[in-house]
Amino acid sequence: MANEIIKKLSDAGCKIHNNKMLSEFCSFKIGGPADFFVEIPTENALRVFLEAVSAEKIPFFFIGGGTNILFSDKGYRGVIAKLAGEFDVINIQGSKAACGAGVSLPVLVNKTASENLSGLEYCAGIPGTVGGAVFGNAGSAENWISDAVESVEIYKKAESGKWKAEIMKKDDINFQYRKSGLENCIITKINFTLKKETERNILKEISESISKRAKSQPLSMANAGCIFKNPAGLSAGKLIDDAGLKGRKKGGAKVSEMHANFIVNTGGADCDDILDLIYIVRKTVKEKFNIDLELEIKIGHGDGGVDPK
Repeated sequence: MANEIIKKLSDAGCKIHNNKMLSEFCSFKIGGPADFFVEIPTENALRVFLEAVSAEKIPFFFIGGGTNILFSDKGYRGVIAKLAGEFDVINIQGSKAACGAGVSLPVLVNKTASENLSGLEYCAGIPGTVGGAVFGNAGSAENWISDAVESVEIYKKAESGKWKAEIMKKDDINFQYRKSGLENCIITKINFTLKKETERNILKEISESISKRAKSQPLSMANAGCIFKNPAGLSAGKLIDDAGLKGRKKGGAKVSEMHANFIVNTGGADCDDILDLIYIVRKTVKEKFNIDLELEIKIGHGDGGVDPK
């Protein structure tokens, strides 16, 4: 990234870091250095950033909480960007909650609960940012975060090559299981419509959600959540378990014995360890059940590419 671009971003208020280890920013605790790591504090700074990197065709990728991505040990040849500052603000008025994409999802759940607002309890215990949760339509088996979404504010690249701000109503967004259809957009703000509920009922739902996750997921070990999406009408975890893969190891990585759809970093695992286990799981499930498991996490590559979900 040229010095003039660095100066332009700095003048706009961005914080720029060289060779930041991506293992610091993802829940797998794996990942080499990114050429540049940029924290973007305002919408104006975001516009400056998008204009600058697009003009120079610099690869870039936005991360939220880094809870559903595996980075390469080679790092990232380009810019990893993260929304901060004004993108980390919650504003509640009545039953409406406007939330920056950089807000922690657990913080939003707790904040809305404190206002006796119901609609996000089933997200309790899910890590990451609100933007990331909406992008991947996070939630439980029965309820998704999209259930509470009213609209999403985004930046999208127009045919002219310019990035433009848009507000998309829920009905215009293709929310599906673990998908939002916003793959080529940058989510900046989410507007939720919630409903008033008694504090006791909300806290009960939150407690049950957190307890269920704690009992069924290896939360004490570094992981990126569920590795694979559930095939229609089936459980990826059960398929992996029935294939006899619970506890399967490769280097410092292991298929969790608590939940087979989790791969955990037991300490010292590298990217190849995780990828090898993913390959073994996919191959074995295909051979035994003739089912192709689809990744739920993203895979980052050292050349600046990131495989979508």
